Amino acid sequence: MSSKIQIKICGINSNQSAEACNGADFIGFVFYQKSPRFVTAFEAKEISKYLQTNLKKVGLFVNSEINLIKHISEFVNLDIIQLHGTETIKNIQQIKIATKKPIIKAIPISNKTDIMNSKKIEEVCDMILFDKKSENHGGTGFSFDWKLLKDFKSKKQWMLAGGLNIDNVKEAILATNAPIIDISSGVEKRRGVKCEKKIKKLINYLKKNER
Repeated sequence: MSSKIQIKICGINSNQSAEACNGADFIGFVFYQKSPRFVTAFEAKEISKYLQTNLKKVGLFVNSEINLIKHISEFVNLDIIQLHGTETIKNIQQIKIATKKPIIKAIPISNKTDIMNSKKIEEVCDMILFDKKSENHGGTGFSFDWKLLKDFKSKKQWMLAGGLNIDNVKEAILATNAPIIDISSGVEKRRGVKCEKKIKKLINYLKKNER
């Protein structure tokens, strides 16, 4: 691996897992009620007290109403909004105006066409995130074919997600040249419940093996 790799740990829902993330670059709160990692705005605000101030708080939403996103963003003091549903370009633009926050848009991947189609979305976002295509909107523990990103280039920062863990993350970075990795299920002891030891081990591993 060659330059600094940034780390996002997503699906944080406890004080203990939040503390374990200190050392990462981003953490994600999931405001999608069907997710096993769902937190309320109040819970996210309380958990945030255990985070270092330089760690950026990302709020994950799936096809949520703009007013709800705006309210939660202000209440929790989110740094970034992540959209993980079927939001259109118009939706994205409206949310960005309403929240005045940078936007990450998740792009579900199953083939090369999905990556080619991401270019239009990329133009209106601050960052895109490539994830395994799934009806569950992320956190499945499954990867897509990293070779699909072999020739991908962007003027913006972007994230790689989907089934990443300490055993395969180095291979994934080398295959895709991803500048930011996003991990959720790969640092859990069971679905929806983070393992503090796995979080710390992953962060330490990546910081020692920066490319």
